[in-house]
Amino acid sequence: MTETASPPPGRALLGGSFNPPHVGHLRLAIEAREALGDLVQGVDMIPCAVPPHKAQSGMLPFELRARMVEACAESLSWLRCNRAEALRQGPSYTWDTLCAYREAEPQTELYFILGSPDFALLSTWHRGLELPQLCHFVVVPRKGHTAGDFMAAAKALWPTAQQRPPVLPGCVCMALPGGGLAHFLDVPWLAVSASRVRQLWLAGRNVDFLVPGAALQILHNNAHTVRRHWAEDDLAC
Repeated sequence: MTETASPPPGRALLGGSFNPPHVGHLRLAIEAREALGDLVQGVDMIPCAVPPHKAQSGMLPFELRARMVEACAESLSWLRCNRAEALRQGPSYTWDTLCAYREAEPQTELYFILGSPDFALLSTWHRGLELPQLCHFVVVPRKGHTAGDFMAAAKALWPTAQQRPPVLPGCVCMALPGGGLAHFLDVPWLAVSASRVRQLWLAGRNVDFLVPGAALQILHNNAHTVRRHWAEDDLAC
């Protein structure tokens, strides 16, 4: 009897400014890794070099943010930091990052993790509606968004999108034009805000258990640089 071919190995991708990385980011990576199971070999956290939708004031240097992500990943064998966005000039568009993955790892299935508000705004992203050609989505609810909201957002973005049987147990799934799937991963979102962490840190408050210890040590070791950049954000407000 001929054995059924196993699906190609996958990788989950979690992008962000990580200014700084905090426990909400790490818990999201863990939840996605466990939900995707054998579909992925692990999760890549991808620090954004030049965020297209965010002001640069208050942003720590890329090297410092990447080092913190790498420090957070050291205790999780399946988690890694990808510095690819620092190798390109101009805004760090998700389309370009996924194209780079496709070129480097053409057999790898990509699962792009994002919150439900960002999913609903994909039409405002650079080539956002074309992303299902390159990846699947793992959409995590925020702000009380439900599976119904997720399906409505998918149909608004891609009118030909269709619900299909779940691939992940208990997760609503939508088939999108271009070949990608969108999975609604209904897990609790830790309400940890990077901006709140920055405010507390600048005020000399305790941010233990909000920022992983390894990243917090890097913040302390680079306190002068951190204070200078984060204070710019405070002045801009």
